[in-house]
Amino acid sequence: MRKLHSYVFLAFALVSVAMVAWAIVAGWNAPDSAKIATSTPLVQKFDANGVAVNTEDDQPVPVESAQEGIEALGIIFANQLDEGILTLDAIEAEKEKLANTIEKLIPEYEKKVSDNREAALEAQNKIEELKDKKGSKKALEEAEKVVADFKALNDTLNQYKENVTIMEENIATSIKANEVAKADGENMVALATAIHWNLMWFYFLMVFAVCFIVMSAIWNMMLNAGGLKKTILALVVVVVVVAVSYFIASSNGWTEGATLKDAAGYDLGIGTDPATRTVFGTFEYMVADTSILVTYITFAGAALAALFSAIRGIYKS
Repeated sequence: MRKLHSYVFLAFALVSVAMVAWAIVAGWNAPDSAKIATSTPLVQKFDANGVAVNTEDDQPVPVESAQEGIEALGIIFANQLDEGILTLDAIEAEKEKLANTIEKLIPEYEKKVSDNREAALEAQNKIEELKDKKGSKKALEEAEKVVADFKALNDTLNQYKENVTIMEENIATSIKANEVAKADGENMVALATAIHWNLMWFYFLMVFAVCFIVMSAIWNMMLNAGGLKKTILALVVVVVVVAVSYFIASSNGWTEGATLKDAAGYDLGIGTDPATRTVFGTFEYMVADTSILVTYITFAGAALAALFSAIRGIYKS
């Protein structure tokens, strides 16, 4: 039996180390805290263009799940407007605009420039001749207009060519930024998943430990009737700790309907529709607060017991 206990303990220890390692690795890969801290809070929804979603009375619409919150963060990263980062839809639109510029507009204006080049050169030469002649104001204006129109065509062509370089750089930068944002979002999902399963494993270990202790106590009572007093005393201590924790928790106002608020100002809960929104009530807060206080008292008692045992061991030795 002792050997079996050793194997079970080793298995649980290895799984626990693996779970913690998973959370640490996921945390390293997730966006750093500074990036998260300077981003818009995840509690609010955002549309595909990174614009905050509000109700008709201008109240922020909170996300309905952790997944939505993570997606909102990804949208914010992908839409850093001060850096000119395009959304995925805007990138596709920019690609179409780039293709239209290269395949249609530039060839069209190159042809216009080519067709009007000779006339513009003739008009330029004519301007030089007409400047010294009197009574040729109208002809001079017509020649100057031909040259000006040609210059406008040439300037437009050069602007389109310059736009090609700008759009190519903007598209490349935006694609890279969106890839980074996507990776950040995936890493945050991995981190949230790791934390979730670490909590589930912790809960399992707690339940297992309680069941194991209770079963061991019952088994010990069956083998040793003298241990009954110790068992009853232990149960009394547990009841006292829970009772004290409940009394302290009730003094925090939960029994009077006090609630916590989320970042949007709503009572903490799940959902956005007032008709179906689940708001945490007195029972949830009392259970959570009592459980936390029991944990604190238990940790403090364990620390004091360990200290007392160490001091007692020193004096005995």
